[in-house]
Amino acid sequence: MHTYATALKLIGVTVPGHLTADAEVPILTGPQAQGDLLVIPTGAPRSKDWRTVPATGVRVVRGEATGNTHWLHPGFDSPGVSWLPASGQEDGLAVGHLRVPGGQTALLIHTDEHGANGIGPGEYVINRKRQAKVAFDAAPRTASGTSHDLFGLVDD
Repeated sequence: MHTYATALKLIGVTVPGHLTADAEVPILTGPQAQGDLLVIPTGAPRSKDWRTVPATGVRVVRGEATGNTHWLHPGFDSPGVSWLPASGQEDGLAVGHLRVPGGQTALLIHTDEHGANGIGPGEYVINRKRQAKVAFDAAPRTASGTSHDLFGLVDD
């Protein structure tokens, strides 16, 4: 199992001060987030363009806010991890698909503040996170203290 120190060493960076170097990177098979990326379990598309993830890793995306890069690496003894970059014909959020065979793992590593995510066996889509634009100016207004919404919120 990787620690934050061994994972970050794969991309040539040291462990940021807010992370514990010898903490084990947990291996998860459910939804995960790392900075501006989401890793979501899903069925993988059929394609002849799947690529084995090399030990040197694959650059998944350069971070939008900080310019820091997200890298995908195979875990220890995980030669079957494969990556399929998004075709551009999807929803615009997908950057690619990941396939991790049984008994193997992958690492999604961030060059700065997020450390590493361990990804267990399964098929995943890696998406960019986006926030929906919400227009509050058109929202109905109520008098102070009279909000009658379902959540018990009161207007200030």
